[in-house]
Formats: sequence, C-alpha cells, structure tokens
Amino acid sequence: MPGERARATGVMRAIWPLLTAIFLCGIFLGTVLPSASLGVSGAGFLVASLFLFWAVRDGFKGLDSFFKGARGEESVAVLLSALPRGYHVFHDFMCGRTGGIDHVVVGPTGVFAVETKCWAGSVTFEAGVILADGESPSRPPIVQARGSAHALAQFLKNTLEYVPACIPVVCFASNTFKPELLRSDDTVICNATALQSLIVTYDCHLSADEVERIVKVMEQKDT
Repeated sequence: MPGERARATGVMRAIWPLLTAIFLCGIFLGTVLPSASLGVSGAGFLVASLFLFWAVRDGFKGLDSFFKGARGEESVAVLLSALPRGYHVFHDFMCGRTGGIDHVVVGPTGVFAVETKCWAGSVTFEAGVILADGESPSRPPIVQARGSAHALAQFLKNTLEYVPACIPVVCFASNTFKPELLRSDDTVICNATALQSLIVTYDCHLSADEVERIVKVMEQKDT
C-alpha cells in the first residue's frame, strides 16, 4: 500500500525517544528520588520532565513529517492509477536497498523509479541541487532517486537477460517545484501535475514482450 512504509517508519521513530524518556524517568523516580535530598530531587525531576517534554515534542514533529510524506505518496499513487492501459505500477517496491522505492512504473515508454516528496514552501533547482526555501536538504532527493533506479536496474539485471534503462524521477506531490518539469542528466524532476504526461511521452521504448517479462519478475518479487 502506498504510504504504509512511511507511516510505519514515522510511528517507530516517534515512539522510541518517548519510551526512552519514560524509562529514564522511571529509573529516576524509583532509585534516585527516594534517597536524594530535596534540592537534588527537584533538579532531577525538572531535568527528567524537560527530557520527557522534548521527546514528546520531537516525536510528534517527526511523526507529522512522515505522515505528510505518506499522504504525498497516496496522492501520487492515485495519479499513477489513471495511466493508460499497458502501464503497470508498483508501490513501496523492495529490491535489496535500504527502505523501498516509493513507486515503480513499467510501460511502453520505459521503467521509472519515482521518489515522492511533499515539501511546502519554494522548491527550486540550482547548480545541480534541489533546494527547499533556498536550503539544501539533509537527504538530497536526486541522490535518493538515482539510488532507487540503480537498485532497480541491479535487481532486473540479476533476473533478466538484459537491463532496461531505469529512469530516476523526483516527483513533488505538493506541486511546489518552480520549473514544474526539468531534466538533470539522467534524472527527471517534476510536479505531480506533470507526472502522467512525463511518463506517457518519455523518449524510451519497450516492446510488449519486454514489458511483460519485467512485470512478471517484479510481481514475483512483490508477492
């Protein structure tokens, strides 16, 4: 299911600091507090409370970010479901890399590895880098998309007699990318509104037999 992996990751990352904070507070209350002086007890309780507050705030902030990403993946999945007959779509496809590929599309115009982002604010492309409000993100989406495409190509290479070109795509579900659609070397960057048109008009060609073989291999992996 699109977005399922992002939601699960968000929940796990939100829970562990909260559980850690509760565990440490429990240790303090059970072992330190009974034998400590009033001043030490007060200071320790304050520190424990602040740590618990930070864990809750940071956890929910991260959870909101992952849930926002999940909603973006779901909206892109809806758009991909409307592709013409002959196109096949896989979501959260695992192929030997850390995490999974948000969406893989296989059709007569090629094989696409789609990395979905749902960023607010201004998204621009400068000097080969995607920027969010003028800042470079900690995880560059172009690097992620190329990594996904490379992993997909390696997976297909290990199971097929040939390796079709796998096109890396960075898609902004929030439609905040200023140029709307742009090519950077082997990677395509676009808004969700341009994704369908990009896929059906891409200058690559796969025969019906090639598409069928690729889809069969991916369906076996996806089950």
